[in-house]
Amino acid sequence: MLFHARLPKVFWREAASTAVYVINRSPSAAIGFKTPYEMWNNHKPSLDHLKVFGCIAYAHEKQGKLEPRAKRCIFIGYPSGVKGYKLWNLEEGMPKTMVSRDVIFDEKSFIRNDKIDDHKDWKGKVRAVEI
Repeated sequence: MLFHARLPKVFWREAASTAVYVINRSPSAAIGFKTPYEMWNNHKPSLDHLKVFGCIAYAHEKQGKLEPRAKRCIFIGYPSGVKGYKLWNLEEGMPKTMVSRDVIFDEKSFIRNDKIDDHKDWKGKVRAVEI
């Protein structure tokens, strides 16, 4: 998932957490082609909210009539215990991680990182690339 999303290794924790989330909602032959989620909760999970890890996302923010209303982010997973999406904010001067329910996803666009080894170097070196 990190390789496909072109994200650096600092996001391995979010990628692993998202992989577990998706695996728990995928059928398994070991339990009669039911999902672990279904075995635990006694009903089938909804898959409508699943998105592509690492895609570009735009979170809606209410800041005022004349201010920009969307924050450009990267989708990095699903927070536990909260309805919404975990996002990595790409804009300067803002908290880096955020959770939002009001998000528009561009699942065909990903971040292209040139010579980025950790998240401290992301300012000014990130651009979107469509595949």
